[in-house]
Amino acid sequence: MPHVTPTRSWWAAVFDLGPHAGAHWTALRASLAIFVPLVACLASGRVDLLLYAAIGAFTALYGRHEPARVRLAMQAQAGVVLVVGVVVGALVATVPFRLWLLVPVAAVWAGVAVVLAELGRWHPAGALNPVFALTASATVPIALSTVPAAALAATGAAVFALLLALPGRTARDGGDPVRYRLSWRGLRPSDPVGRHAARYLLGIAAAGLAVATSGIGHPYWSFVTASVPMSAPDLHARLTRAAQRVIGTAAGLGVAALVLAAHPSSYAAIIVIAVLQACTELTTGRNYSLGLVFFTPMALLLGDLMLPAPIGTLLTERALETVIGLTIALAATVITHERRTATSRTPRRDHLVDHAQRGQRFSTDKAPIIGAQNKHERSASGD
Repeated sequence: MPHVTPTRSWWAAVFDLGPHAGAHWTALRASLAIFVPLVACLASGRVDLLLYAAIGAFTALYGRHEPARVRLAMQAQAGVVLVVGVVVGALVATVPFRLWLLVPVAAVWAGVAVVLAELGRWHPAGALNPVFALTASATVPIALSTVPAAALAATGAAVFALLLALPGRTARDGGDPVRYRLSWRGLRPSDPVGRHAARYLLGIAAAGLAVATSGIGHPYWSFVTASVPMSAPDLHARLTRAAQRVIGTAAGLGVAALVLAAHPSSYAAIIVIAVLQACTELTTGRNYSLGLVFFTPMALLLGDLMLPAPIGTLLTERALETVIGLTIALAATVITHERRTATSRTPRRDHLVDHAQRGQRFSTDKAPIIGAQNKHERSASGD
């Protein structure tokens, strides 16, 4: 009789600790990718461009396990999407009724971005970073004349991140790399990718309506939080990710209170942001909750540089919008959850192959499945 392995509960997976998997290289690239553009903005006297430069720097977060050429191609695709998100969001930010306009725009953008992410087999998967790019840019009111500068800041940071992607492992580390090519051919709404896009459309639209009617000061947090569970490949993983979001954010708010109480400003704040970004990348791949302990204060500190607010207000709004976003995301997940039979269930094709002779780990599966990534890989770095 074959041995049947009991199914683990989603709650047990909340506390799983993944392998290090060379995260120090990703952490170094991510830290430099955000530090240099932010310093450039500050040195040029354009504090108003810090947010857009930080978003462009998120390009460095993609393809962490890939050989250099594949990583560069993936980051180029993601970087273009992030810059477009900044431009669209900045245009939305120029109109008086931006929050209401953001609801349909963000919903459509999330659906398009997740399709692009799945067709490109991006790692991290999902539309979290593109959603952050658009919604964060849209909630900071600016003049129309500032939009070109915002686009330039995001583009410059993305290009710098691509330059950082060049050093690293080559195709010789694991054979010929599988190139990532976007293709819309054969894509149908009934496909898993189509259902995934519908889930994002529903969840992001609902999050937008919630924040538009609540008057919360940093509404993009709800949009981003709603994206977190939906980036996971199945219901089990989405519940796990939602729980990790709550635990990590709660702990991160405590760290944020200490960081903000020190009132770092100018270059000191940028150094803290770069260090927190490195710590985020060192830990997120191992456990998403651990990554949020560092990412939460980084996001709050960056937001405080753009839109200063009392510490208590920032922490309260962050906690409230986390609850709103997760509630909506879980509701959208349950509504759009596809029921599978035992015969239709397919084994997980996403895995890492350990090359003991080289002492390295990298992603080898390029199958076009939803959320194709190592279960410990970051699903978000935007927020």
